[in-house]
Amino acid sequence: MKKTTVKIEDARNLLKDYLLRLAPDTNLNELEELIVQFTEDKFSKKEMLLEAGNHSDTVYFVYEGLVRIYYIKEEKEITNWFIKENMMFAATYSILTGEKNYSNYETLEDTFVLKIKYSVLESFYNKYHSLEHLGRKIIETYYGAFMKKTFDVLFLSADERYNLFIKDQYDLLNRVPLRYIASFLGVTQETLSRLRTKQHIQK
Repeated sequence: MKKTTVKIEDARNLLKDYLLRLAPDTNLNELEELIVQFTEDKFSKKEMLLEAGNHSDTVYFVYEGLVRIYYIKEEKEITNWFIKENMMFAATYSILTGEKNYSNYETLEDTFVLKIKYSVLESFYNKYHSLEHLGRKIIETYYGAFMKKTFDVLFLSADERYNLFIKDQYDLLNRVPLRYIASFLGVTQETLSRLRTKQHIQK
């Protein structure tokens, strides 16, 4: 596994910047008190962070690396999200309901994270009003992204979904196997190849 060049102080600053973008009015002293509760962890490429059918009570912030979230349907892996640098993720359904998680979380690269137990996070929400507001913003951001992805799959054409992916996540083309991108877009690999060729010709 490669070693990260990012020090934990720098990683915590990245997390701080991310959270302040979500809720700029967050009290800085309270936020810093929370951030030092996050601890480091690292995962090798192709390592499973969490498997479907298990429970999870941990929230992660990726400061280096890449995670794929997918589920199994009719013996096929369906990719529904990619988590890269400066993004948070958690098995939200499992945390909020206490039910088993239904997705798999797998690293596609050596991945370095800051993590915290949701119970610790919640204790800070209860302690400080500004952090309670921050917690709501985190949930709103997560579900806003989820709803947008659902809308894209239901209402946009394959061309539109691919163009949106290129616009928003172009860097992933060189980091993610094409079969995973095709699955994420809800198309076959053959269709993805045609879309890529079409865009190349149009350029």
